[in-house]
Amino acid sequence: MRPLVVDLDGTLVVTDMLHETAISLIKSSPFTILSAPIILISNGKAKLKQWIAEKTNFEPASLPYNQDFILWLREQKALGRELILCTASDRSIALQISDYLGIFSDVMASDGIVNLEGKYKAKALVDKFGERGFDYAGNSRTDLEVWRHACKAIVVNASNHVLGKATKFSTVEKVFDRSAANFIVWGKALRIHQWLKNALLFVPFLAAHRLTEAIAWQSLSLAYLAFSLCASSVYIANDLLDMESDRQHPRKC
Repeated sequence: MRPLVVDLDGTLVVTDMLHETAISLIKSSPFTILSAPIILISNGKAKLKQWIAEKTNFEPASLPYNQDFILWLREQKALGRELILCTASDRSIALQISDYLGIFSDVMASDGIVNLEGKYKAKALVDKFGERGFDYAGNSRTDLEVWRHACKAIVVNASNHVLGKATKFSTVEKVFDRSAANFIVWGKALRIHQWLKNALLFVPFLAAHRLTEAIAWQSLSLAYLAFSLCASSVYIANDLLDMESDRQHPRKC
């Protein structure tokens, strides 16, 4: 059986570890994150990932894993298939996740010099396994370059556009559908039910008996929307900062 190479961000986990660690750094040391743009410009993305990883800690068990996909990976491993974790995330992060899951025989990741994604990931895999010598599981446009050189593609949590492109570059072995957020999910995240409080903006307007003034209605409607969106932004920022603890909560998770 050909080795199965598995991407991390958006595939094995339904999030991005650079975003996860950056939020963790903002929470623990908000002023330190101000150095991030300088490091990115002067040293590149791989160095930025390494720098953030060195300054943060995370609990692998708390990450939002793609459970259906992991179940399938365990079945593949039981059949004797070799699994390799190959990711653009920093190596220190990839190793912790690999140790936690216990299904990967090898880890390939960014090392502070090379950002292992796209053509760089494709080259590393071809050098290791040969052209068409591996199957690859991914989810994003950057994975299309890897699928060009893979024998078979496993498409996980991808858009219809990426899935369509993947079928042109490689034989698609299996597809794990994307779980898109619907209006109900966005409504909960934005706390739309809390917008009702901002209806107080209309009280002076109604008390002044100015119901026939179209311009006033327009101004108040924009004010209502602005106040509501500002409130939602605070809720979302708070959710991001409390993300790790909320994932352990029986309801908020």
